[in-house]
Amino acid sequence: MKSLKILALITASTLLPACSDGSSSAAPSQSQATPVVEGELIPRSMSEQASYYLITSEPDGEYVRTVHSRISSSSHGYSVTRIDCSNRRYQDLGYGEDRQSNIKMYDNVQWAELVSGSSKDDLVIFACNRTQQ
Repeated sequence: MKSLKILALITASTLLPACSDGSSSAAPSQSQATPVVEGELIPRSMSEQASYYLITSEPDGEYVRTVHSRISSSSHGYSVTRIDCSNRRYQDLGYGEDRQSNIKMYDNVQWAELVSGSSKDDLVIFACNRTQQ
């Protein structure tokens, strides 16, 4: 008789969660972190498994200084870039992962030429067009 009561308790305890309406669950939640999307989507000229967003764009003397992010399935990076719209070139000023506050600024930055179709090329086109409007 005692084993019959134990069997009934085991059966009832395993059936109760299955009959639940889902409002409370003993199972731990398995939520996946979703990257925070900030800024305006930068249109890409080439297909890539990442999205780029212009967060800020402001005058920096005769140049334009931007903060933009790159979001992929495995990372979220932030870059600071100085753009020379007149001569179509740029300087990488800093980079950080996961949040803007992690950006580390570089020393001794150099001007770089654009590669057609690259993410920097798309950034320069997008930021310079916004500045000229």
